[in-house]
Amino acid sequence: MEFPQDLQPIPTQPWDERPDSLPLNVEEVRTALWLESGSIPKAAIRLKVLASRLRRFINSSPRLLAEQNEAREQLADKAEENVKDALWDDKDAARRDSMSKYVLSSLGRGRGYGQGPGKQININSEGGNILIQWADGTAIQTPENDDGVIIEGEKNEA
Repeated sequence: MEFPQDLQPIPTQPWDERPDSLPLNVEEVRTALWLESGSIPKAAIRLKVLASRLRRFINSSPRLLAEQNEAREQLADKAEENVKDALWDDKDAARRDSMSKYVLSSLGRGRGYGQGPGKQININSEGGNILIQWADGTAIQTPENDDGVIIEGEKNEA
């Protein structure tokens, strides 16, 4: 992570919890945000304040919001580098395969992989049992029935 060169050190804090009467300082909050990659809960621990107090302070400052956003963006950039490294890992097939599955289930949703938002199954039946299986025909294993999931229903008159 590339830290800004002008970060100010966080002063030593002789208390277990910062007193409410002692206001937060923009520079120390900025430093805590960068040290904790933009994580408010972790920055709050570093500053010895409640996360809700720190969140209110950050939300009232466009500068701190921008700093938090940039720190989080740099964290995401690093994570993307790791994804790319794992996808092209010729020495560790399990790592490569695991990352491929992750990428397809998240970024590949628009291509039909993973679970897309709002997908549902509508089943119109004349009554009786409905057997649900995986797309390859294998049964969904349940404690009640090793052959699949049976949903009992009634026929509704339309």
